Amino acid sequence: MNKKILFLSILFIILVSALVSYTYYNQTINKNNSQTGSSGTISDTTLNNEIDSSLLDENQGVQIGEMV
Repeated sequence: MNKKILFLSILFIILVSALVSYTYYNQTINKNNSQTGSSGTISDTTLNNEIDSSLLDENQGVQIGEMV
């Protein structure tokens, strides 16, 4: 019985330490991947134009195979 408790406690400590190290490592990567290429502000018209260009035009036909 004591061996099972010892094994489970060691396994729990390993899992918790792996989780903590993963979250710390993931946060440092996310800080380094911040966007630096833009001017920092995006106007509403630019955002609307980007969304409109990615969507279909109202007059553009859609075939059944393209909807899937």
